[in-house]
Amino acid sequence: MNKITYYLKSLEYLLRKCRSYLISDINFHLSRLKEIHGDTFDIKSPATLNEKICHRLVYDHNSHYTLLADKLAVREYVLSRTQRLKVVPLIGVYRRVEHIDLTKLPNKFVLKCNHDSGSAVICTNKAEFDLKKTQNKLRLALKRNLYYTTREWQYKNILPVILCEQYIDLFNNTDKSTTSEMLRIHCFHGIAQFVEADFTDESGNGFINVYDRHWQLQPFQMEYPNTPQDIPRPASYQEAVLAAQDLAQGIDYCRVDLMLTQDEIYFSEITLSPKRGKLAITPPEWDARLGEMWQMTPVTNRLI
Repeated sequence: MNKITYYLKSLEYLLRKCRSYLISDINFHLSRLKEIHGDTFDIKSPATLNEKICHRLVYDHNSHYTLLADKLAVREYVLSRTQRLKVVPLIGVYRRVEHIDLTKLPNKFVLKCNHDSGSAVICTNKAEFDLKKTQNKLRLALKRNLYYTTREWQYKNILPVILCEQYIDLFNNTDKSTTSEMLRIHCFHGIAQFVEADFTDESGNGFINVYDRHWQLQPFQMEYPNTPQDIPRPASYQEAVLAAQDLAQGIDYCRVDLMLTQDEIYFSEITLSPKRGKLAITPPEWDARLGEMWQMTPVTNRLI
């Protein structure tokens, strides 16, 4: 990221922050829902999965959600809840980009912020790593509060830091087109109900297969088309589902994201608002069917 891009993105963020004082959270989410789905939505008395996610963002300000969204704080929570998986080994924590000492890092690593989405930088060869470019990206990320961009409340009060984690090779000696990059396990009231399995082929094309908890392909799609070929059930799939349920206990709805290698299950994150409640679900009637799984009590009369 060069200086001009840095300053333009900084200005863009400031404008979005100013917008938050002019446009309420509920109007922000209603307008985004209309742009994407072209229909009338009800956030105050929600029925669909997308409506209920948006309802939570607007009305359910539970401080526990802040802990779950914090990629540093959630690590301890995960380890206290389950022994079925691992957290990715942590190499370092930095409050400023200048504190990143490349000479002390391994050849492969991942840098990312704990308080946002999209700031991750993956290094697979330190000799070719552009530290200055990465520092500019992370410096900007540290200054931005994701809430003002996406209106996801759980990110608003996280103290930002930079994490350096071990690089996990998910595709070592495996076929990338049939090896899932991530299992995104949607849990309702502590029970895994369906799973998104993400794939990318050798040409960079993305696919998402949606399965039930028994690895049966479902008759709906989320965001991307299904893979052209059948995908075998991962060897550690059942253990991953149980791990997700361990982490989802006490949460009415969340998505637990896990990475599976040939030998291990690694925690990625707990997502409380997938796509900020703007999931592209086809056929669209499945949005309502999925919403029925979430027995939500609307909280429009109070903020938790």
